[in-house]
Amino acid sequence: MKTYLMGWEGDTLKVDFAKKADGTPIPTDGDEMVRDAAARLQEMAEAGELRGGDLLKIDGRISILVSYAIAYHVAHLYRAIAIADPRLSAYIVATSTAAEYPVGSRIAFATGEVQQVPANSNASPSFLIYWEDDVLIAQINNGVQVDGDQIVRDATAQLAKLIESGQLPGGKQILKIKGRATLLASFAIANQVAQLYGGVAVFDPKQGDKGLDKYVVTVSHTKDYQVGETVDIECVPQPAVKVVLCGPPNTGKTILRDALKQAILKLKNAPKDFYVISGCPDGDGSWFCETAQKYPELADSLKKEYKTRFTREFAQAKVRDIAAINNSLLLFDVGGKPSEENQTIVSQATHAVILAKTEQDVAAWQQFCENELEKPLPFIAIIYSDLHGKADTITSESPVLTGSVHGLARGKDASSRPMVQALAELLVKLVND
Repeated sequence: MKTYLMGWEGDTLKVDFAKKADGTPIPTDGDEMVRDAAARLQEMAEAGELRGGDLLKIDGRISILVSYAIAYHVAHLYRAIAIADPRLSAYIVATSTAAEYPVGSRIAFATGEVQQVPANSNASPSFLIYWEDDVLIAQINNGVQVDGDQIVRDATAQLAKLIESGQLPGGKQILKIKGRATLLASFAIANQVAQLYGGVAVFDPKQGDKGLDKYVVTVSHTKDYQVGETVDIECVPQPAVKVVLCGPPNTGKTILRDALKQAILKLKNAPKDFYVISGCPDGDGSWFCETAQKYPELADSLKKEYKTRFTREFAQAKVRDIAAINNSLLLFDVGGKPSEENQTIVSQATHAVILAKTEQDVAAWQQFCENELEKPLPFIAIIYSDLHGKADTITSESPVLTGSVHGLARGKDASSRPMVQALAELLVKLVND
């Protein structure tokens, strides 16, 4: 069964994760998805569906692993490749040899107009690339907040410096890449390094085990490695803090999750491998809140397209992902009912945060966390969602952070709210203590 889909829609290459007939995603690991994506690209090439040209536009959901496979197969066919970024309502040029489509320029969804937003020349680079032993670290600079177009420009510039300085010598061996990256940056990196090495293997945080990191081969020019093969690398096991954000529906969990992500990334002592995923099939991916702030109609449309059913199979797939992620800090949310599916997912957490509107709802989720799981799950914060409030309140900081957060509404940035800041610092403290 195919796990990744590609096809043309007008002049745009549409891509997405495959779903079953009932709309639920097909559970799969990253290695299988890379194999399926590479096979589909090869099939399209042999059928003459990838004819090349000035510009290739790609729209849809893409994993970091798959982005390397796609970039390798199409970058040499088109003078420029642009990836849809709903946050900016534009395609962002990730690779280019065309003067009319500079790297990092925006191509507006509505008009097709090409625009390059000026960068702040005094700002630190938003993307960092450097060596850690024999692994190339390629990751977002947590201390700099910019849009995706600037990130791809910085990633391209940082990699060019490494190549020019001789720090990417190339060779027949495989290049291992790790770090919290973006799709745009990954396309740019893949385009520049794919031909330098015998292969490229990218770290997959959703696979592996304690003391073992798994890298998935996304590009290969040698018989020694096959695309989709996994490479095991021994590592020093780190204690993982896995925090679940739970509570009733319509309390603003998605908004709080995104706000916490932004707040944590701004903290100087934030762990470099901080990771966020969704444990709820409501279509609110990491892109949603930022897109809703600028383009609410587009966000609602994509949410409906990406929404799936909450099934036992979906829950089991999320359990597998969360169990495998060994990053020092993981934050994830779940659906709004203390169901059997949520019970399965929440069982993988080490700590819980409750977001609710009433004391009755808080009590229900406390009961769930303390008595309905295989082992009691400690909750580190109880927060009341006050949609129409004017200010946050913090009534207690220890042993449990309690209080309220106001105005968790779609389209609003809540990352600077006092309660969000306090919870962000608490989560980072759990890792650093």
